[in-house]
Amino acid sequence: MFLGADGLRSCARGALLPPLFCTKEEILGGWVTKEMIVERRKRCVAILNDDLSEIDCKQCLRAERKRYGDIDFSRLGHLDLQHYTICNLRCSYCSYARNKSQFLPQYDALKVLRLFSPEDIEWNAHVDFAGGEPTLLENLEEYLEFFRSRRIRVLMHTNGVRFHKAIYDGLADGSLYWVTVSVDAGTPSTYRHLRGGDHYLQVLENLSRYAVAGSKGKGMLSVKYIFCESNCGEDDIAGFAYAMLALRPQKVWLTFDFTPLYLRQNDYDFSPQIDAYAQLYLLLKKHGIEPFHYFKEAVASVSQHGKEIMNRVLAAIGQRSAATMLDDSDLVYRDFRKSEPSISSEPLVFFTDPLRIIHDGTEERLSLVEKRVLLVPACPLTQALLAIPELKDAAWVGFLDRNPVQQGKSIEGRTIYSYERIRELRPDYIFIAAPEKHRKDIVETVFLNWDGKIPVAELAASASPETS
Repeated sequence: MFLGADGLRSCARGALLPPLFCTKEEILGGWVTKEMIVERRKRCVAILNDDLSEIDCKQCLRAERKRYGDIDFSRLGHLDLQHYTICNLRCSYCSYARNKSQFLPQYDALKVLRLFSPEDIEWNAHVDFAGGEPTLLENLEEYLEFFRSRRIRVLMHTNGVRFHKAIYDGLADGSLYWVTVSVDAGTPSTYRHLRGGDHYLQVLENLSRYAVAGSKGKGMLSVKYIFCESNCGEDDIAGFAYAMLALRPQKVWLTFDFTPLYLRQNDYDFSPQIDAYAQLYLLLKKHGIEPFHYFKEAVASVSQHGKEIMNRVLAAIGQRSAATMLDDSDLVYRDFRKSEPSISSEPLVFFTDPLRIIHDGTEERLSLVEKRVLLVPACPLTQALLAIPELKDAAWVGFLDRNPVQQGKSIEGRTIYSYERIRELRPDYIFIAAPEKHRKDIVETVFLNWDGKIPVAELAASASPETS
């Protein structure tokens, strides 16, 4: 459910926008109930399936077929909280800034969310907490406490201008799963021109504090670079790259300004941004940071045009990589925010249909009858493994996940545990099926808590439910 400034939508994915199903006026009038939301969610699915309407949902690459009876319209899973647009910056790529339409919260979003009971929350529920700038909300702590009490993971988007102790504490204890800050510049002058404020050095200082909280192993800080027409120069690429090496956030995310896609400017030339993207990606990777393709997840996964742009990015990286010195240990900056892994290893590979594992280069059939199996992490990818016929005979122990918000929950009757409990749980196998952006950290954490004997295997990419 997307809680936007004009009301409620089913979701909001990048450049695509589903129809409005509850207006701001209906919410302010006190007319919105859980039953109304349920009925209008059903109406959205009916529109998606008719032959008359032209809505963005029909273009979405994430639209999937399932039995109507398998959909539970009364539950909350993925939330977007953007019912306000106030901000202390004026970014050139922000439609609210361009249209001078920055305003306070338009309704009480907590009142809408409280229509749903704790029992209505999906096990993997999470919220994109954006806006607007959340640190300007007078009741920010009230929102964070609501999500903590409902055990909803929080991904917060903030510009980092104002340091907020609640954000630091949330990162440290894991109630904030991700905090992401867009910097989008490597020099103070570009930052000032692009973001409408002279706060570059202040933001870097705040990022350093948040990175300390993220290094405690619960929540994570990501720093984002949004490529626009004005920040593709070599000074910004170098400045940003070496700032990240100095600050060491947990992740660096790369993406583009969505505006041309949102406005359906299909003839817009992304070539300069794509070239700069490839340069920055390889510069960071050369020195030990592998950025995550945020654009691939946010836009390329839902839009055909976005997918084509992402393919061009990957091609540009491939072309440039031949002339870039990679895998030279003398050039890699050690991540001072975390200790080096005591065990460095790679998991085995397993396949399904039929179930088999590759061990020492040899493929072997595998039986899990009465075998104690742990799945890593707790996510839809690993949940899908529970339905595979050959895996049903396993004596499933449960799931592992780093996030305290998830630990103690259950998925289809299987408990979610912390990594620290691997030895105590005495599994016979540990199976990993990790989302791309978390894969490296997950594998490393498994081996850091491993006893050196339990077979650890990763689902082959060709067998992943994402690709099959």
